[in-house]
Amino acid sequence: MNLRQLRSLCEVVDRGLRISEAAQAMFRSQPSVSRQMQELEAELGIPIFRRKRNRVLELTPQGREVLAIARRIVNDIDNLGRLGKEFAQGNSGEFAIATTHTQARYTLPDVVERFQSAYPNVRLSLRQGTPAQCCELVQRRQADLAICTETSRGHEELVQLACYRLNRSVVTPKGHPLLRAKPLTLQAIARYPVITYDEGFSGRAIVDQAFAEKSLKPSVVLSAIDADVSKTYVEKGLGIAILATVAFDAKRDANLRCLDARHLFPPSRLNVVVRRDVYLRGFMIEFIRLFAPALRKADLEQFLAGEDAAPVRSNLPEL
Repeated sequence: MNLRQLRSLCEVVDRGLRISEAAQAMFRSQPSVSRQMQELEAELGIPIFRRKRNRVLELTPQGREVLAIARRIVNDIDNLGRLGKEFAQGNSGEFAIATTHTQARYTLPDVVERFQSAYPNVRLSLRQGTPAQCCELVQRRQADLAICTETSRGHEELVQLACYRLNRSVVTPKGHPLLRAKPLTLQAIARYPVITYDEGFSGRAIVDQAFAEKSLKPSVVLSAIDADVSKTYVEKGLGIAILATVAFDAKRDANLRCLDARHLFPPSRLNVVVRRDVYLRGFMIEFIRLFAPALRKADLEQFLAGEDAAPVRSNLPEL
């Protein structure tokens, strides 16, 4: 039994039991990964997978227990590597953050600038995706942490720290009739074509639910994962957009207007997400502090100990 077999097992499961995808992710051939799985089963003397005509269908009950132990071993080995780098390299190394377009474009630039000024020898990379994709990148160890809103898909290996509330606004062209609506209501919004986030974002579910509770069904003419794309089409006159308030820049969006809609839609929660029991290097912890300076010390310590730290939503600072 060796570490490569255990890594292969974790990767195969993380890739939805698709051995070809796991092999590609590890830069190895499919036959070699299949052989390692078979050798691991032979060494343990138990079936890890249930197969049908050489196709992997699911983990066996024994396989689920093997996977849990394999994940702990792989995680501990990775943590040893991080610990060694912490002492050997000091404030240098690589740091990958998975985040959404909205956060990369509007929330993180100042944080990244301060971080890179303090840690010039850290190679920082941002990887964009939907909240679910960001969590997948962390789960697969392709990102050290994620900064994203809630995702409905459960990840037992991940732990999250609530940092901010994200309120919503309605973005319209200049001179739009909705600007005269006093007060702004869901009924008034529903009279116009709507542009909003793709269904992979928690914001979309929150918007849909708010309308459904009033028995309203807005005409969604466009959904996008990119707030800038949404604003471009608002400016073209295709509709009005329901976006995170932080995505509106009064200077850059001079041809648009922003209506506060926090009274119509509950806020999303912006989280930092990491793998449970991961060893975070010192500069990674400092990035979290720079990103969310208002965090209570107790919440950060709870998070670093591998426990979900979710303060009461109303107590979180707003973005």
